[in-house]
Amino acid sequence: MIDITGKQDAIAIKEEYQRALDYSHERVKNKIDWLYGMNHKLKDNLASAQKLKKDILADEDEKVKLYSSLNNLLNKETNFEKEMMKTSQKGRKTSSVKINPRFKDVDEVRFNAMQDYLDKYPEYASKSSFKNILSKISEIEAGIKDTRKNYNRAVSEVLRELSYFPRNIMEAEDLVKRFKDQLKEGNEKLKKMRFLKSFVYKLSSEKEKMKVNIHTLYYRIEEYEKSIQKLKEEVEKAKRQDLEEMEY
Repeated sequence: MIDITGKQDAIAIKEEYQRALDYSHERVKNKIDWLYGMNHKLKDNLASAQKLKKDILADEDEKVKLYSSLNNLLNKETNFEKEMMKTSQKGRKTSSVKINPRFKDVDEVRFNAMQDYLDKYPEYASKSSFKNILSKISEIEAGIKDTRKNYNRAVSEVLRELSYFPRNIMEAEDLVKRFKDQLKEGNEKLKKMRFLKSFVYKLSSEKEKMKVNIHTLYYRIEEYEKSIQKLKEEVEKAKRQDLEEMEY
């Protein structure tokens, strides 16, 4: 039977675009889900790096306290001050001990001098009072070294994950644009169909009109666009975190 109204043609066009939109919408959804997974992993590694950094700073604080105790003990039981004065007058500097630069009140040269003094006079280092402090210093330095390794590993992960986002966000935005372009194209094409411009269409029930119009009720494209924007903001925030690899 010949379709003189053009209704069947309109239905065919509508169904073709509906299938294309369903497919495009699913691709957008999958990409957003993938981005959320990436963001979750990024946040985990970022939180880990931040915690490890706090642990390092706390250990550095403890290390300074231990060296302060060692300094007091050396001054009490040895002629360390006189030896140090001689060394200072000669302008000699050593660099065996690394102290975090955030400790502005720390005399790094003094800490190095303590180590040099104990190397020069090992009989003091063997005494229990010195030995206990030196053992704790050695233990905390080893802990700092291990924590720094883990911190650097977490930072590397964060930086690697951040590098993935630009391309994936761009792909998500391209998929959204493709969906919107398809929807616009489909609607424009349907508006030009003979049936939709006919008097018969105007008199048709809403149920019949639905057969020749694209349905958007179950699409969440605007929500996905907001998700992409939110993810972009969170990634930019992550980039601004103070994360630098540390020497150990």
